[in-house]
Amino acid sequence: MISQFRRDWEHHRSGCLPLGWALRERGDTPWVRFHALPGSKRYAENPVERRTILTRANGLGDRLLGPGQLCWIIEAHADDKPGSGALAPIEAEPDDPGEPVWRFYVRRDRWQAGAFDDKLLSIAADEAGRAVWMRCDNGAIFAPYDGGFDLFPPTIRIVNELKAEHSEWLSEHPTGL
Repeated sequence: MISQFRRDWEHHRSGCLPLGWALRERGDTPWVRFHALPGSKRYAENPVERRTILTRANGLGDRLLGPGQLCWIIEAHADDKPGSGALAPIEAEPDDPGEPVWRFYVRRDRWQAGAFDDKLLSIAADEAGRAVWMRCDNGAIFAPYDGGFDLFPPTIRIVNELKAEHSEWLSEHPTGL
């Protein structure tokens, strides 16, 4: 399983760690960010706001990854905390000795809206490590974080479609952050 993940990752995202911020900083990947809550609010304070986060997360996941599509789920931890479930660990040594050693835990699963709600809420509350979902066949990446969702579609055309479909969820910041 790990060798297949490495092949898929290198095919679609060569030379980059499976972290949303690293993909964004790379600069050569189609990217768009959506906020999890209205008004760029970062954290949910009540059940209505948690439902809003899940509605947006599952809608964007369905649109980008596709219901029932096979995906790699990659959890990243920069400490000794183990990943969840039956994930297989991969370690990445840093280029800079001051940077952490990232441990990636990967497994394959099918994207299904609602199936990952606990994980999505945990990420949104900044209670979990980082995680990304990468569609196996086209490399599309869904990277939730505390505050929103970074999406890395395979083409700029899909970025533009997503922006048009969900313009009210976009940042007003000129860089899209």
